[in-house]
Amino acid sequence: MPTKKSWKVFWDLQCPYSRANWRNIRALKERFGSEYDFTIHLTSLVFHPQAFTAQCGASLIESHSGRDMMFKYVDACFENQELYMNAALGDAKKSEIDSVFADIAEKAGVFDDGNFSKQVFLQQLHDWEKAVKPAYTEHKIALGYGVYGTPKQVIDDKLVPETESAWGPDEWANKLKSL
Repeated sequence: MPTKKSWKVFWDLQCPYSRANWRNIRALKERFGSEYDFTIHLTSLVFHPQAFTAQCGASLIESHSGRDMMFKYVDACFENQELYMNAALGDAKKSEIDSVFADIAEKAGVFDDGNFSKQVFLQQLHDWEKAVKPAYTEHKIALGYGVYGTPKQVIDDKLVPETESAWGPDEWANKLKSL
């Protein structure tokens, strides 16, 4: 059985174009999953000021509850993206922004009755070891591939140029022929 090629997808949780790509990722995995091993990576673009806090939330959830729970949060972030866009938050304080992401995590059902609650999320959202360092480490992965915007696709360790965020399986099938 031949080895699958890698397909890395890079998203910014505040990016509306990443949200468009997120809407199609299941269809892409269904169509190309037998040939490609898909992995999702989060990063944050400098002009999306809430993106790094959102990404720290994802890292924190992953450290407490695993990658599946993290993806429940990622889904909830994209479903509720309008709550933390710049226009929605205006000149909000950092604690108000943190509360928005805690509410999204709560809606996603990532908290448990044990050690991980909404209060713990808020206390640890900016903790270096549990949230910030893992988010920063993933951000450096994006930089290593030359990811300068989102969403970006890296196939077989090569950044794929000239793609569109809303592409579905048919558009990707055409693009893959040219690689």
